[in-house]
Amino acid sequence: MTTLAPLTETPAPAPRAPSSGAAAAAVAPPSPRPAAARLAAEAAAVGRVPGRVGPAGGPVLVCVAGLHGNEPAGVAGLARVLAGLRADPEGLRGELVGVLGNRSALIEGKRYLRRDLNRMWRAERLDRLRAGGAPEEPEEEELSALDRELSAVLAGAAGKIYVLDLHTTSAPGPAFAVLDDTLANRAFALSLGVPLVVGLEEELDGPLLHDLIDRGAVGAGFESGQHDDPEAVDVAAAAVWVALEASGVLAPASRPEVTAARRLLAAGAAGLPRVTEVVYRHPVAAGDGFAMAPGFRGFDPVDAGQALARDRGGPLTAARRGRLLMPLYQSQGEDGYFLVQDVHPVWLRLSTGLRRLRLERWLHLLPGVRRHPELAGAFVVDREVARWFALEVFHLLGFRRHRGPGRELVVSRRADPGPW
Repeated sequence: MTTLAPLTETPAPAPRAPSSGAAAAAVAPPSPRPAAARLAAEAAAVGRVPGRVGPAGGPVLVCVAGLHGNEPAGVAGLARVLAGLRADPEGLRGELVGVLGNRSALIEGKRYLRRDLNRMWRAERLDRLRAGGAPEEPEEEELSALDRELSAVLAGAAGKIYVLDLHTTSAPGPAFAVLDDTLANRAFALSLGVPLVVGLEEELDGPLLHDLIDRGAVGAGFESGQHDDPEAVDVAAAAVWVALEASGVLAPASRPEVTAARRLLAAGAAGLPRVTEVVYRHPVAAGDGFAMAPGFRGFDPVDAGQALARDRGGPLTAARRGRLLMPLYQSQGEDGYFLVQDVHPVWLRLSTGLRRLRLERWLHLLPGVRRHPELAGAFVVDREVARWFALEVFHLLGFRRHRGPGRELVVSRRADPGPW
């Protein structure tokens, strides 16, 4: 198997953000391509699995990188860790499996060719492809091949499976983790030592992590910084090292790289909230003419009414006070920006206690709440009747919004593979 060497050259500067009055045009890629992007393209041309190290029979950490082809830092960071473990396997008691996402888009340096691969993991499409249906577009070919690879890993694992999905953002900003908020996923994500964003999974339709968690894995997404920032490679590699120990693939205190990684991640998280929750998403559609105002970073505080962007309808302002997350400074993408609010640590402790008491068994007895007639473990909430029983309370009990706004809110229990 081809060994990918660590990066040694300095990537080109990151692209600048477009001006607030410009249409959402693509930011011209640096020339020559940054080192991480070149490495990612070379790795994608070689194969789907850039590396697999460690003994079988123990826990397995699957690191997915490059689901978006303009996010090479995760590929480069993963390659660095794989190279280090091949050279010195000290402490390994399980397997690290590296898997590349959208290989075609990585080679082209584009987020996707026709469709976002991280919005395609829906049951109806997967069922069709798994039954032998022919892929109908480039990303369906990628989806089918990636699904086969991941299914083989899941089927062959003797121990517990963990997943770390590596990403970057178009705007600069600190690293953070996202998750489907089960207790097992939360413990894994919190071990990474960066701000944790909950509720984002409710805003995304068909991401890979949903499918893998539904199939029994414990997992988290990890955003390591801006796409072409060389530090994003270092941060992605640090996340992999910490996840290796958190998952039990590495024995505790067996590697100095983990200690160094924790220091790097802690430095980047200094002064930031431990946990935030998504309270607003601004969707973007073709023809909107969306353009983010320049100069924003991830987790920047914003005030209600503050100008954030423009589209064909005019200025776009913050719907409420909070922090700005993932402002869009690239041509491809369906999310203009998110707003998040800080979550006090006491809510995490309360949430854990309530879930362990399994209070969901009695929810249907509350005014305005009834069991869903078709979906097992789901509830229908009449928000006019149960105004006090808001979505945030269901979040505490481990539920997520299943579909629809409107008067009736449908919530379903997050699948939890068990204590972490």
